[in-house]
Amino acid sequence: MTQELIIGGIVSVAFTRRTMGIMFTSIYDILGKNGANALLYNTGRNVGRAFAEKEKEITKSENIELLDKCIQIDIEAGFGKFEYNVDFNKFEGEVKLYDSFLAKSWIEFTKKKQEYPVCTFLAGYIAGIIESTFEKKVVVEEKECIALRNKLCLFEVKKDVFGD
Repeated sequence: MTQELIIGGIVSVAFTRRTMGIMFTSIYDILGKNGANALLYNTGRNVGRAFAEKEKEITKSENIELLDKCIQIDIEAGFGKFEYNVDFNKFEGEVKLYDSFLAKSWIEFTKKKQEYPVCTFLAGYIAGIIESTFEKKVVVEEKECIALRNKLCLFEVKKDVFGD
């Protein structure tokens, strides 16, 4: 018997961290670091945009209120704890993610020393949410990662100079 999982009013699917670790490390194994990063960032961006658009439609929220609603749903869904310090006039700043499900999945599955950040999907996801929420293009890059044994994942947000 299948149970529906509802997160933020949306029917959802849950995977174990082990399954997530297998999926993401398989993508890196097949495509290599650069190919996997390109695929995962762009996929994350599209998912983030779609998520924020759906939340905008459901809640009729905009701007910071919409961003806060998206973050709250992601926290409830187990993504980790997000904190942001972004100047939304300049579209630059940083997003901190504590307990990243993706980095933890990677560590639990690979059990080896990591040489590069692995939350590229989440970097794209953050970019997509910001872009959809504020209708401005941004670039988000992971600077620190729990998989690299940092205490958190740190994402730098910058306005995309080619985006507008």
